[in-house]
Formats: sequence, C-alpha cells, structure tokens
Amino acid sequence: MDFRQLEYFVTISREKNFTRTAEVLHVSQPSVTKAIKNLEAELSLKLIDRRQKHVTLTNEGKAFLLHAEQIMQAVEDTYRDMERFQLEKQGTVHFGIPPMVEAYLFPDLFTSFKAMYPDMNLDVKEYGDSTEVVAKAESGELDFGIIFSNDAIDQANKMLIMTDNMSLCISPEHPLSRKEVISFDDLRDEHFIMQQSNTYQHQHVYGRCVERGYVPDILLCTTQLKTIKQLVGNRLGISVLPDFVTNEETILVRRQLTPPLSVNICLYWGKNKKLSEMDKRFLDFMKHYIASEEFQAHFHK
Repeated sequence: MDFRQLEYFVTISREKNFTRTAEVLHVSQPSVTKAIKNLEAELSLKLIDRRQKHVTLTNEGKAFLLHAEQIMQAVEDTYRDMERFQLEKQGTVHFGIPPMVEAYLFPDLFTSFKAMYPDMNLDVKEYGDSTEVVAKAESGELDFGIIFSNDAIDQANKMLIMTDNMSLCISPEHPLSRKEVISFDDLRDEHFIMQQSNTYQHQHVYGRCVERGYVPDILLCTTQLKTIKQLVGNRLGISVLPDFVTNEETILVRRQLTPPLSVNICLYWGKNKKLSEMDKRFLDFMKHYIASEEFQAHFHK
C-alpha cells in the first residue's frame, strides 16, 4: 500500500467517478483503475461497488475510507510541521498587529530588530483587532502578535510591552478643552468617532458610557486613525485614544478622563506553541527592546 493509492481512493470516494478522479489528479483513467484494483488485491477486499452508474463504496470501503482520510490528514499535518522548520532555517518570524500598532509602535520595533538580527525576517500582517491576532496565533498562522489587553501581568504566552493612558481627544476649540479632567458624564451629548466594534477602544469606551447610563452617539467607526484624528480636529466629534498615537498631534488636544482609562499593549503567542530557537531569540530581542532607554524615552512621554 502506498500513499498514491490512498489519494486515488479518497478522491474517487468524493468524485464517485473514475474519469473525474483522473481529471482531478491529472493522471490517466487506467492508472486510477489499476491503483484501486491493486489496493483491493492487497487488502483482499472489495472497496468499490462497480455495478452502479456512479461509484459507490462497499461497507468495507466505507470503513477503509475513515482510515485513509486520517492517514492523509496526518501526512498533510506532517508537511505543514516540517514547513515550520524550513521557515526557521530561512529566519522568518510571522508577526501580526492591529491597526494602532502599525504606524506607531511597529516602525521603531522593526528598526531595532533588524539592527540586532539582520539575517532574520519579520513577515508582518495587519489584522482588524486584537481578537483576530489572538485567533491567528492560536491556530499557528502567526508566531507572535501584538494585542491590546486588560491584563498587565506577564503570562506563559504573553509579555507586557507597555501600559498606556487613554485620553479624551477633542478639538482645541471644543468647550470641554477648558477642563483638565473630564468624566464620561460630560460626554453624554457628544458625537463619538470610534474604531470598529471588536476593538479594545470601542468595547471599553462603549462600556464606560453604558456604565454611566447612556449609549454613545457614534458618528463613525473606522480603522483609519488618521481619519479619526482629522475628524476630531475638524470638530465633527470626539474620540478616546492611547497617548502613544497622539503624542505628536497638533490638530487636537488631550484631556484626562476620570476615572482613568488605560490599555496594556502585549506580545502574544499561542498557548500550545513550542518555542523554537528562533522564537526564543525573538523573545530575547523584545525583552531588550522594551527595557531600552530609546523605547522608554519615546513611548513614556
């Protein structure tokens, strides 16, 4: 019995036709017929009932199909796992980030990473929110990702990068700009400009409003931070954003919220991930990067 015979058998059980099976596998029909006959001869069983117009499996064939599919899945999983080792040889880390990170945290991180490990690569993908990054890391599609979290404590598969304050962002001409500290009660009649509903910002700002007994009037939800800030500057609405994304802005002003609202930015990897030597080097880089004077000076203004 060889893998090719199993592939032919599983395909014919799905296509229910020798000709279509041959077309799908890009082989001749006689090759398929011969492989199935050889398989049946080796097992001393009839796997396929050829008496009908469409191919059907015998009871023995149905039982064998379960084993054949398991074997083929195991082979596929093996190839996928071996591909991971090939990627390690190539020095590639698959990395996911939500929108806020791409423009503000990632450029400096990437620059420092390449300076320390010039032969390693980061394959970076942006996702809509932290939930999606977590899901991709758990499935093994990502080696690491940056997420926004409530929890500031390092865990077995999570490392705290920084904790940042989330401030009210308003136009300098907005009446509330005259106050230094603002509560969510003061925002009851304001138009909110938010990120998408699955994001940390949307969920926590919305939750604070509901705690104060009202549903926020959301003017717009968008993944584009530049759009959010420009609309705030144009006095079309207000927003609540981490300080690290507004440190350099001049078209808006920030005001402290009470009670304070903060966000933890963390490095995340899958709970069942087995760390390779390359993964360990990347984690070592992140620890040095977070502790560096440059990082502390840039993101803790």
